[in-house]
Amino acid sequence: MQRTRAELEAMSHEELVNRVLELQDMLREGLAVRDSLHAVLNTVLNAKAEEVARYADAPDATLDPEELELKRAWAAARHAVSNPLGAARKRAQAGTAH
Repeated sequence: MQRTRAELEAMSHEELVNRVLELQDMLREGLAVRDSLHAVLNTVLNAKAEEVARYADAPDATLDPEELELKRAWAAARHAVSNPLGAARKRAQAGTAH
């Protein structure tokens, strides 16, 4: 739960320490999940390397709508593995554009 500045200032030292420890645990868990997903995605990309490369090299104009969607999905997956923060920013920007 997010708290306002006023709520945080009203907390005792012990409550703040407990909150920081709780947030550290949440961050640790989130990073573990991210690492697991990164490993799985990397495994999938390696297993499908030929397909990924074929779509990456294909000009958009030569692909039907389903193939174009696959090309974009594989490109997003490659971006997420190579640059997770950049991929997250790109998704966030795309979300605000719609």
